[in-house]
Amino acid sequence: MLKKFFMVIPAICLMFFACGCEEFREAMESGSVSENPMSEDYQPRFVVGVFSTVQYPRATELEREIEMPNGRSVWINTNQSFSSKNLLDCKVIARPGNPDVCDLRFKFDKRGRIIWEMLAGRHRGEAVVLAVDGRGVGKFIPEFPSVKSNWVTLRVGVDAYTAKGLAKYAKLNYDYYNPDAGKWFEWMFEK
Repeated sequence: MLKKFFMVIPAICLMFFACGCEEFREAMESGSVSENPMSEDYQPRFVVGVFSTVQYPRATELEREIEMPNGRSVWINTNQSFSSKNLLDCKVIARPGNPDVCDLRFKFDKRGRIIWEMLAGRHRGEAVVLAVDGRGVGKFIPEFPSVKSNWVTLRVGVDAYTAKGLAKYAKLNYDYYNPDAGKWFEWMFEK
């Protein structure tokens, strides 16, 4: 039994180095999860949450400490200010000279734009926390979207893997959280 275990370890290491870190991580996470947001097997991934920071935590039920990528921790208010439910699309903006650090561009639905404007007004000049799948990935100061566009730039500086995952799953998560009401009863008419 122990001999078989020691034979598996080199195989896993070989897969890790042959595939690269990002592909190996994505293959391990995906498993048998569906890519169709209307499927029962679909599980949202790279779910976005924007949270207010808490300067003086009082350890109430509405406050939680999360760890950031730099190893420091920050206290947040667990009531989300914004989520994937109103995020139509996401684009990756690689920082010049450092493609491993990326900023993001978010596109909102109508309700999401209003929520974002309220968020930007409430936190004018103060940083909020961007969390992905419940894990803090960066702090940024929210900007108002332009009058002519529903896009806003987040100068958050996330790693390339997280940025690509957000861009890949933003539309799928939006469809999952906002199902088309016309398809709710299709199962009744299937033969």
